[in-house]
Amino acid sequence: MAAALTGVRLVLRSSCCTTVNRAISSSARVFGIKSRWVAPLYKTLKHRHIKMKSLGLMPVNKRSEFIEWNYDAELYAFGKRLQEEFDGDALREALTDASYIAKETQRQQELGVSDPGLAMNNNKELAARGETVITEYCFGYLRAAFPLLPEEGISALVEYCQSEDVMSAVGYGIGLRDLVLCEEHPPSSSTMARCFQAIVGVLSVSSPAPRCHAFVRDFVVAQLVGKDIDTIWKVENPMGVVADILHQSGQGEPEPRLIFQSGQETIQAVYHVGVYSDKKFMGSGYGETVETAVKEAAHDALRKLFQITDSASPLPFGKDADVVPLKTEANISLDNWSIDKTKNIITC
Repeated sequence: MAAALTGVRLVLRSSCCTTVNRAISSSARVFGIKSRWVAPLYKTLKHRHIKMKSLGLMPVNKRSEFIEWNYDAELYAFGKRLQEEFDGDALREALTDASYIAKETQRQQELGVSDPGLAMNNNKELAARGETVITEYCFGYLRAAFPLLPEEGISALVEYCQSEDVMSAVGYGIGLRDLVLCEEHPPSSSTMARCFQAIVGVLSVSSPAPRCHAFVRDFVVAQLVGKDIDTIWKVENPMGVVADILHQSGQGEPEPRLIFQSGQETIQAVYHVGVYSDKKFMGSGYGETVETAVKEAAHDALRKLFQITDSASPLPFGKDADVVPLKTEANISLDNWSIDKTKNIITC
């Protein structure tokens, strides 16, 4: 019995090898090359195809051009993927750009239809509503999450979350590319950002406020995870800001002191500088020059004052975020920030 099974395996293996060899031989005859170069040739062609596609030299086929495309089914599946209940008509409006209506109107006029009468609305109003919802929630959430961060820093974070790059990236991530109705394909960043804002606008109408806020938190605010706030909110003169804060707090001027240095006469020089006030350590930083190290030490001191260091508590999400109330009152501005004013502020 075992011998018979072994014979069957050998026959099947030989037949498979024969089929593969025939396919390779036919490909080799088509391209006029030896069989051993067929696979490397296909790999090279594939890499060229990917490169030309990334450079925009090859047209991207629309998903709607496939014969099995069903727009209604795609919209239904879109809501189920996000676990949200959207109003069908409102969702269509949110995904309809003004350029698409203009293109359809022009196309029908070219076909001889004098009055197309398209019963479609663009997503301009829904996008404006969604932008307002995102802005208000981000301000309230970030003020509660970073109670010691000045209002200027909160505004910079909200502006980053509302930027076209972030909005479009989130839109692409949730699968809006093939659902957006617009003139160009793939949709531009501005079109994608506007459509995502319109999606939030639809959700704010069809769902309760807490569910809409959770959607914004999970998809928009989550883009701040792993980001360094110093790279988003850039303080131009950190040592001057530290000096102003200490002056308003009734403390002495900041004193930078050299802690360590190495390789002064080489291209790999490094300096370690600490910032002190009234003999109290406030922060330290490294740099290839003393000036750079002093600037980094001032940034470190500000991070510790505003409690945005790497060891600070992470942003609250899920059940932790549900128990944190949104803060409508603005944080202390940078001009009025002092250590005494922040003693009674409760942090998350």
